[in-house]
Amino acid sequence: MSLEERPLEKDEVYSFEDVNILIHEKDKVYFDHTKLDYVKDPLGRNKLQLIKL
Repeated sequence: MSLEERPLEKDEVYSFEDVNILIHEKDKVYFDHTKLDYVKDPLGRNKLQLIKL
């Protein structure tokens, strides 16, 4: 994962409230049956986590 300023040519954009998620078409297979969640880790830090469903 990386942070991008704007979509690349083959990115798909998914919008959720004020957040845009960009996924390149060749990487979509890794996100099938997956949930993106914002969680607190055991050390108390907030982070995004991918959860396989």
